[in-house]
Amino acid sequence: MVVTTSHDGAFLSVRSDADPPPPASAGADGRDAYLDNCKFALLLLIAIGHALQWLLAVEDGRTGRGWCESDPSSSSVAVLPLRALYTWSNYVAIPMFCIISGRLSQPLASACAAGEDEKKSAAASVPRRLRRSYESLLAPFLYFQVIACAVEFAVPDLRSALAPGGPGSVTPGDSATDPAAIESASTLPFWQPHISWYLFALALWRGFMPAFAKMRQTALICFAIVVGTFVGFTDVGTSDAYFLKWGTVLGNFPYFVIGLLFFTDEAYAFLRDQCNNATVRVGSALCTLLWALGVLIVGLAPPGEMGSLGGFVCFDAWQWEAWKSAPYGDYLFVDAQTPSGTSEWHLWESIAAPLFRLGTYFGSVAVGAAFLAAVPRAEIPAATKMGARTMYGYLLHAPALLAALASAGTFAKASAGDGLSAAAFIAAGVVLPILVTVTCMTAPAVWAFRWLCEPEIGA
Repeated sequence: MVVTTSHDGAFLSVRSDADPPPPASAGADGRDAYLDNCKFALLLLIAIGHALQWLLAVEDGRTGRGWCESDPSSSSVAVLPLRALYTWSNYVAIPMFCIISGRLSQPLASACAAGEDEKKSAAASVPRRLRRSYESLLAPFLYFQVIACAVEFAVPDLRSALAPGGPGSVTPGDSATDPAAIESASTLPFWQPHISWYLFALALWRGFMPAFAKMRQTALICFAIVVGTFVGFTDVGTSDAYFLKWGTVLGNFPYFVIGLLFFTDEAYAFLRDQCNNATVRVGSALCTLLWALGVLIVGLAPPGEMGSLGGFVCFDAWQWEAWKSAPYGDYLFVDAQTPSGTSEWHLWESIAAPLFRLGTYFGSVAVGAAFLAAVPRAEIPAATKMGARTMYGYLLHAPALLAALASAGTFAKASAGDGLSAAAFIAAGVVLPILVTVTCMTAPAVWAFRWLCEPEIGA
């Protein structure tokens, strides 16, 4: 099999002579229009999720809303629907992001698992592929991590506003002489949360590809599920900063393996071609809409003991689960007040916790597949081409969106008085991230930031 690749940052555009042919609507450059449309749609969901995460964190800080509590009456009527939108977007975008990355890592896996007759050529190609992967992922990760940390270091108010608990939640202490406060104010917070965590995760997953390629498929999927579900019993999710955690990296690893093993050429061709009829597309769109409405209805249900999502699992718990950012005992619906590892941590929690995460794995794949089945297959003017520039949209949208929100005084308005109105919440949390992300994937943005997003390193 002859494989040609052209890297697009976190995603690789892969074609081989054994692949099913692209649809007739494919562009003149041979790119698969459907794949680029999927990447474009998922990136918009990612951008909306980030904007809502920031704004809802500020809203929680303004109103003093506690963990798993209902939204107070002083919040805008748009807050609950936007919480539902955020929950739904995370349930789709993050898993599908990882699955497509796994799909586009298959040529590397094939090279690593080459037979004896291909060993000589594979030995030459595997190091080259790994080097290309590291260069296209780790270099931008380091650049944007340093840039984001420097911004937070220079603007402490911004760091406070974006904290999970809202403004003021990252203050180490009340005293100006508190050693933790002094250290925080005098050092660059390199391991603080930032958008580039995914590049680090993908580089790590691909770095272990030579070992994964030698494993049996059953063993690899079992290994991924065990790693993803049982990491929640450890404290690695809190060992570093908010997003750059091993809990997040390892918790999302099963999605990557699903894309690597099960999103084969045949499965992709079935989704792209066999599901390309009006009945399937409309049905998939309805399933997507019904799931989003279901999240909203549960979110509007009378709060139970555990908070706003009808007493089953609160919005905060879903947010932690989507990012795999904390140990089970910190957010699981069973008992949010019972930390894992304490004497109150009972057998029921230890059984329900991994089952809960296992359910989210299967559920998110099903919901995400329905969403992708509804995405248009034909080339869409401008949008399809932007789907080929996802690296730029992914890395640039966060700083550009933060700059736009900060310059407009959105965070200041959201944290004071009555907060943002419903219209302002929708504009800042949905409309603006779409506009900013689309702008970041235009040709001028690619020309201006290629040196930063796709640096040329080495020969």
